[in-house]
Amino acid sequence: MPTLLRSILTLSALTVAYGKPQTGQGPVLAPTGLKKLTVGVLGDFGWTGWEPANEHFCNNVMPVLQAQNLTIPRSVQNDCDAGDRSYLINATALQESTATYIADVCANKDCKAFLSVGDNFYDSGVDFTTTGINRFQEAWVDMYSQGVFENAPWYQCLGNHDIVYGQSGVDFETKIAPLYDDRWYFGTQKLPYYTYDFVGADWTATFVVVDSDCFINSYQKDSSVYKNPYTTACHKTTQTQVDFLAKAFSESKADWKFLQLHHGYMSSSGNYTELDPLISIVKNHNGIVLNGHDHCTAHYYNNNTNFVLSGGAGYPQAGDCNNGVSLGPFTKFLGANSQAAANGFVTLDITADELVFEYYLRDMKFDGGDLFPVKNDMKPQYSFTVSEHAK
Repeated sequence: MPTLLRSILTLSALTVAYGKPQTGQGPVLAPTGLKKLTVGVLGDFGWTGWEPANEHFCNNVMPVLQAQNLTIPRSVQNDCDAGDRSYLINATALQESTATYIADVCANKDCKAFLSVGDNFYDSGVDFTTTGINRFQEAWVDMYSQGVFENAPWYQCLGNHDIVYGQSGVDFETKIAPLYDDRWYFGTQKLPYYTYDFVGADWTATFVVVDSDCFINSYQKDSSVYKNPYTTACHKTTQTQVDFLAKAFSESKADWKFLQLHHGYMSSSGNYTELDPLISIVKNHNGIVLNGHDHCTAHYYNNNTNFVLSGGAGYPQAGDCNNGVSLGPFTKFLGANSQAAANGFVTLDITADELVFEYYLRDMKFDGGDLFPVKNDMKPQYSFTVSEHAK
């Protein structure tokens, strides 16, 4: 029996024996037949439990090793990122507070599922090691287990921080995690790209998830911590995912069609134009793009296409939303001001007649101040409606 399969079966048996969370019973899926289905869209949130490499190693030892032409694992290099290390304490606290906030909002709105737009685990993802298992438990299973989270499925997506370990990290999130916790969903084939449908009483919505990491040219540079055999290989076969999206959208008769991925084609900090083959398909089908990567929330509208950014569930960064300053008429909303970006997420209400997107931003109070004042953060701070159906 292959080692990976044996490990998965053993893990499944153990977690079922312990009984919580229940595993190996088949995936938890969103309910069908509802007149209205509400889901939460969020990303860039997995800071809790990350322990970066120590400062002495990063600042003093690693440069010596590099000078001796010794290979430093890219995951170690990433865990030495000075900026991310400086964010860690605040990012962990903000993730915890925002998780509670999302639970409260979604309890009021009766969210039935959650859609991830990637970067599920900072700083270097998770893999099938003791450290990876413990991080998955702490940063996701325990973090999102109470109240409305308890029985809601999560339709997952990979981001750049999820692929630092390469194939082993991808395999953990796509193959092992769904057996660890039945709420974690990664399609029926357990690939980094997949499609799923939500089926209502009188409507259907098709979602296609892709791994946008494969499309990013800068990740192919030798200096990039995201270059590894996985990204090198899938960069050569991006047409596979383009064809997958085209086929899924063409064969779908759904009322609504969505592309769910991590990187932003429209952004206030950096556009990834390499994604154009995917976006062209979305435009042709009158679809909608859901993405993360930028650590804030925003709404862009360009070429008759809506782009929904929901990357504010972990550590927000005002610069990613240009400090709240619109760059052009395509920018409809930015969840940031001159000082800060807001923690928050987006809810999506799906009915036969329309889609309603609501942006919820948390009042970020702390001792001695308020990072992002919101008068009533249980109400949406921005919303928009789509009534034109997919093609």
